[in-house]
Amino acid sequence: MNQEWDAANDPRQMLDLIDTTRREAVRRITGRYAGLLVLWAVAWGIGFAALWLTRGVGGVELLPTAVGWWIFAGALVIAIVWSAVVGIRAGSDGIRGRSQLQGALYGCSWTIVMVAASALISGLQSNGLSQELSQLLYPSVYIFLVGVLYLSGGALWRAVPMYILGCFLIVIAIVGLFFGAPAHFLVYAIAGPVAMLIVAALMYWGPVAPSSPERS
Repeated sequence: MNQEWDAANDPRQMLDLIDTTRREAVRRITGRYAGLLVLWAVAWGIGFAALWLTRGVGGVELLPTAVGWWIFAGALVIAIVWSAVVGIRAGSDGIRGRSQLQGALYGCSWTIVMVAASALISGLQSNGLSQELSQLLYPSVYIFLVGVLYLSGGALWRAVPMYILGCFLIVIAIVGLFFGAPAHFLVYAIAGPVAMLIVAALMYWGPVAPSSPERS
C-alpha cells in the first residue's frame, strides 16, 4: 500500500511499479507457455514414437496399426485442447484489454488451425491422395502449422525463443519429408521434442525484456 501511495506521488516510481507489474504478469504467462511447450514435447515424443512402432506404418512392427494411430491422435488432441485452454486463461493473468484478447485469440487459433488442417487433408484423400503420401503429408503439415503458430506467438509476445522454435519446426517439417516414410516419424519424434524442451527452459529461466528500454 505504501509503495502504491508513494508511486502515485512520484512519476518515476509509478513507471517502475507499472513495469514491475507488467514483468510479473509476463512471467506468469511465459511460465504457462513454457509448460505448454513441455506438454507438446511429450505429446510429440509419444505420438510420433507410437507411429514409428506401428505395424505397417513405422519402421518397427510392434504396435497394431489402429493402436498406433489412436495414440498419436489422442496425444495431439490433448495438446491442442490444452493449448486453447492456456491461451484463454492467459487473459486472466493480470493483463487486460488488447493483450487479454490477444491471448484468447492465439489460444483458439491452435484449435482452429489443427481442425482445418485435418479437414484439408481429408479432402485431399477423398480426391485420390494415396496412403503413402498421406503418411508423409499428415505429420509434416501439422508440424509446419505448429511452427507457423509458434512463429506468430513469438512475434505477438515478443518472445524470441518461441520465434526461433517456430523457425526450427518449419525446417524439420520440410527436412523430414526428404527422409521419407517411415524414417520421418523417428526424425519428428526426436528433433521436435528436443527443440521444444530447450526453448521451454529458455523461456522459463530467461530474462523478461523491459517494456521501455530507452527510459532514462
